[in-house]
Amino acid sequence: MAAMGTSAHAIGFKAGEWEMDISGSVNAYYTSTSCDNVGDGAGIFTGNGTALHPCGIDATNGVDKQNIQNGLLPGFIIFSASTTQKGYDLKAVISIDPGTSTDGGTSSALGSGNLSDAGGGRGQIVGDQRRVYFSVGNATMGTVKAGRDIGLFGQNAILNDMSLLAVGGGSAFNGALNTTLGSIGSGYVYTQFQPQITYTTPAIGNLSVSAGAFQPVARNASVTGDRELGFQGLATYSLGDMGKLWGAFISQGNEQTNTNAPVADISGFEVGGTLNFGSLGLTANYFTGDGLGTALIGFGGSDALAQERESQGYLVQATYKVGDTKFGVNYGVSSLDATANDRATATRILDESEQLTLGVYHNLTPSLTIAGEYITNTVKYQLGGPTQDAESDTIAIGAILFF
Repeated sequence: MAAMGTSAHAIGFKAGEWEMDISGSVNAYYTSTSCDNVGDGAGIFTGNGTALHPCGIDATNGVDKQNIQNGLLPGFIIFSASTTQKGYDLKAVISIDPGTSTDGGTSSALGSGNLSDAGGGRGQIVGDQRRVYFSVGNATMGTVKAGRDIGLFGQNAILNDMSLLAVGGGSAFNGALNTTLGSIGSGYVYTQFQPQITYTTPAIGNLSVSAGAFQPVARNASVTGDRELGFQGLATYSLGDMGKLWGAFISQGNEQTNTNAPVADISGFEVGGTLNFGSLGLTANYFTGDGLGTALIGFGGSDALAQERESQGYLVQATYKVGDTKFGVNYGVSSLDATANDRATATRILDESEQLTLGVYHNLTPSLTIAGEYITNTVKYQLGGPTQDAESDTIAIGAILFF
């Protein structure tokens, strides 16, 4: 599920007029997750599909789950080819992003579409293909990208999450998800890797601006009318070695033509930034939206009558480097507002999900990072009958290798 990483160790060679590069990453973590309180049952989504459950699936009070699994990043290998022809910079990128999850982990909660074959502890995830796109442009015209790649909305939140190289939340879903969650659902909405046609302007001083049309996110299987494209935009202002600031938006209209029933739209914006003061790094991100949800775009964003729920959340993070070791703490909260229909029907939904992560990350070599994290996650619910909070605590230890 998680976003891409970067590698400074690409294997490069020349083939005719093309520069070819191969880069990649592999990681593995031991995780131990203790379910302190189940709260609103078990399963990936609880609170009537509005919350990611911190105990994972098949949760029981007091039960510990121990896994060997991927962290927030899957394994990946990226093939890229670039050249310049007639004054245009051309580039093509294809990636393969496999995970370590097996069908012996928990259960096939995401459906058979992600299964290689059943039984026997064999690999569950065939291999996600997150990036397959080409781009064309130059310093004068800017750059056009077409294909599948990371989204614009939510991109900077996950790429600056310190758990990108480790685990964060979601370790108890091993066997159902290809990765863990970082602070997805407890601080920011997952950007996702989406089919898109985006345009990035030429550099405007320290400002970079991108905008594009995206494959619509379908969140209502009963809708048989028009599928409208989504739109996203991102502006980033570089502060050089001091860091950067950003702002992004997302918008997707929906229209159902076969009936007069309403269909919820999706809209939202976010702002954030990173600031560096020597060894100290500070990061913050805030989002809000209607129909957006709190974890995956659109999930839990509307009620049974397609009335849009408002959501909001923030992530704050501080890291400090001592030699080759970085210490970090981040804290995130995502919350959902009930609609009039939710309140009238007493439909239990998410109130807020909060997560605290403490981490230590040591660069044993320029290519290998050893990491350890402690994560505690609490999900609170609103409406319906009295429901205790869902709570979990996780310890994660492992490493990630880039090449």
